[in-house]
Amino acid sequence: MASPSMHRRVGILCVVLAAAICCPKGNALLCGRTAPLVHRHPSSLTAAGHDDWYIDDDDVHDGDNDHLELPGDKSNTKSDQDLRNDIGGNEQSEFPIESTPINNADTDNRFYFATCIPGLHEVLANELISFGASNVETQGSSGVRFEGNPKVGLKTILWCRTAHKVMELIASSTDGGHDYASDYSEGIRTSNDLYQFCKSAIHTPSLLGDGSGGLLTLSVSTTYASKVPKELCHSHYTALTVKNSLVDSVRELRDDSERPDVDVYDADVPLVAVIRGRRIDNGRRRDWRQRERNHHYEANFQAEEEESLVADVDIYRCLHSGGSAHRRGYRKMSSEDSDDAVIHRAAMKESLAAGLLLQAGWDKLVNAARGDGKGAVLIDPMAGSATLPVEAALIACDMAPGLSRIASWRSGDGSRNPHRCPPAIRWKSFSDLETWDELLNDAKSRALTGMKFAASSMGNGKNNVSIYCNEKNPGAAQLARSSIKNAGVTRIVSLSEGDCIDWNLEKDDGISCTIPSRTIFVSNPPWGKRLSQDIDDSWVNLREFIRREAPGCEVWVLSGNKDLTKILRMKKSKSLAIRTADEELKWLQYHVFQKREVSV
Repeated sequence: MASPSMHRRVGILCVVLAAAICCPKGNALLCGRTAPLVHRHPSSLTAAGHDDWYIDDDDVHDGDNDHLELPGDKSNTKSDQDLRNDIGGNEQSEFPIESTPINNADTDNRFYFATCIPGLHEVLANELISFGASNVETQGSSGVRFEGNPKVGLKTILWCRTAHKVMELIASSTDGGHDYASDYSEGIRTSNDLYQFCKSAIHTPSLLGDGSGGLLTLSVSTTYASKVPKELCHSHYTALTVKNSLVDSVRELRDDSERPDVDVYDADVPLVAVIRGRRIDNGRRRDWRQRERNHHYEANFQAEEEESLVADVDIYRCLHSGGSAHRRGYRKMSSEDSDDAVIHRAAMKESLAAGLLLQAGWDKLVNAARGDGKGAVLIDPMAGSATLPVEAALIACDMAPGLSRIASWRSGDGSRNPHRCPPAIRWKSFSDLETWDELLNDAKSRALTGMKFAASSMGNGKNNVSIYCNEKNPGAAQLARSSIKNAGVTRIVSLSEGDCIDWNLEKDDGISCTIPSRTIFVSNPPWGKRLSQDIDDSWVNLREFIRREAPGCEVWVLSGNKDLTKILRMKKSKSLAIRTADEELKWLQYHVFQKREVSV
């Protein structure tokens, strides 16, 4: 169990999408070192409250700080049958892969870190607690550290709605308390230091052995939390150093000099090296006045500054692959996916929509409807591409995000589904396919039960769960209709087209779509930094719609412009700060009071 001091010193992370690989079988791994893989808390970093580590996968995918594909590496895609041959399996299983079973799974405590959109850390923490995680601690506003056995990790990648990355700590440069790692608490200065650290701290047979004599594939990405020494500041060379250290360790342990391959699509072991610089006191006093007078002293000063700079390094392995976990798969991301319209790059992320809905208490309202049968209603008058309504439907139907990713996966080259067979179940001594299959079967059962409940009638012409949305823009409405269909929630989500000022929530029979005390209004109206008459009119129309249709209800509005928010002329009850890309947003709660009739 981690010491109290280890719990206090926690990491600030930056995560870039780690991708994946395949490799040919090899001979048995000759284990020269016998120490098992130790899972420790990232004690090398301190919680300074920084959020600079947060990098959107979409923003960095085409940049230089991306996955490293090295010259000469064999990059090939391994089929399901190849994986069975490498690891060994049971042909009777739906996806017959057998990882080495773990012993005492309930007591096999691991240290994890999950990332999210800045501002959703408390929502993410609550999700993790519901999965059985322990020692859950938020880090800054965009990450959560937690502990748990391998099953908790698998639950997280299957069920978590707000996480983007879920990773397990495997080595820390300031944690020299295990048998096989050198103590680098004084910091890492050079690429050779990093090479030696990885070689000594990471137990390669446990990390890259597949349990059947073959080698697992790996990928390495690097990310920085602050300024680091010059030799470590190039992300590709730093990733190459980590990769070379592990590959050399494998070669030294095998009699055939085989090495793991690198592939950027579906790695068995996607590694993330988190590097954070810090300064150490070299005991020299600096004369700042002399620095101003003497240019030579300035050069010496800069040299001393560089000499005092060291790095702390944490190595993580990502439990999932196939892209960021914020994606569900019901959106069309490119023109090759289908004949549907392509989702806009700036559209709200699914994880953000889910986090906002959880913050608004939509899940609690649905659970209350399950208990008392009084129903739950969600209304979005400016739905855009319908991310909020679709995520609300998936929550109401108790659909695990991981199931959506599995069902939506399409591969033209016959490669395996990375969501059906995530990296975590391919690892030696982590978990087995049977546990993962049990979780998937339970999720399928819950989804079927949830959909049946949500679409069932309460007997008064209304379903247990009803979601109504409206969109004025024809192009956005087309995207919304496509997402609703692809997500399989057409039975509980209704889409209207037109200006919300003209949208009447009364049905043809005169019955209102709303249910008193059981209806939540949500909206993400346009809030561009540059005001225009169209945007201004949209907020005026939203205000009038809310006043007419939402008396006695709770309203949540996402805004990135406080001047536009003032148009609503309502007093907020609660506010949640969100940061996405370069935008500072607020998720605002309002309570709309019932109109009182004045007696004469």
